[in-house]
Amino acid sequence: MLKIIEDLGVKRAFLELKKHNTVPLYEASKNWIKNKHIPYQWIVPEQWQNFKTSDTVFLFGSGPSINDITEEEWKIIKSHDSFGLNFAFLTYTPMTFFYLGYEPSSKQIILDAFNEEIRKIYKDTLWFVPSKVLCRLVHPRTIPEFFPPSPKLANFNLPNAIYLEADRPFQREDFQNSLMYRGVMGVGIHLANQLGYRNIVLMGVDLHTYHHFFDDFEVTKEERKIYNQKMAPGKVFEAMIPKYEKYRTMEEYYYALNELYFPSKGMHLYVGNKNNMLSPRIPIFPEFDK
Repeated sequence: MLKIIEDLGVKRAFLELKKHNTVPLYEASKNWIKNKHIPYQWIVPEQWQNFKTSDTVFLFGSGPSINDITEEEWKIIKSHDSFGLNFAFLTYTPMTFFYLGYEPSSKQIILDAFNEEIRKIYKDTLWFVPSKVLCRLVHPRTIPEFFPPSPKLANFNLPNAIYLEADRPFQREDFQNSLMYRGVMGVGIHLANQLGYRNIVLMGVDLHTYHHFFDDFEVTKEERKIYNQKMAPGKVFEAMIPKYEKYRTMEEYYYALNELYFPSKGMHLYVGNKNNMLSPRIPIFPEFDK
């Protein structure tokens, strides 16, 4: 833990604990003693590659096109690697890697949705945990319901997001220090890049809508109803609306990655559904385009 605080910075670690802690300190201490028998394993970065089986990874967001994946497409996905993000666990599908942001505001819905059945599905998944979350006292022994059983954990520091100093198009230099711009998909792309994948396929990235694939799931129905009512006036995904220093939309971000950054790295970006608004500028994954 001292190493994590050192890497994150004492001031930042303290702020995360003070302002964003998900498990109260007293509760975390009590739970740690109660759950001291729970095993977990930290996987060092040098060993992350051991989980890879392919040069292709499917990054799972939460757009409604997830519900349109065919049985044949699922077979193709399972023949490669996959990386789930946030509520992608509601696909009830084992994945190679997973990242769950654990924002304090989502605590109850995660507890409700990430049930025992789903947790077991991800028992062999490498579970990415950012340092700031650990400083919020989120840990397999303080709140085991947030993790798979006997989890394999990968600790990392979230990089600084791309900052545009003015309202201008992306440039190649913008991606030299970070691939993160806005939203959880940027975290997945950053980690997929670190893992050295040559082909990245975007699943459930549906920028034309604010809806999610689990809107009608019983466990999330009420929470999604509130969110959808909030988003309805704009009628588009939140990250499509420029905000503060995030002058460019996510559509422009994906195009810039595909055209300015990935080619120089020998990487390819694809979308996983034929009616995606990013296509044909970003091509359909070839194995799906038959």
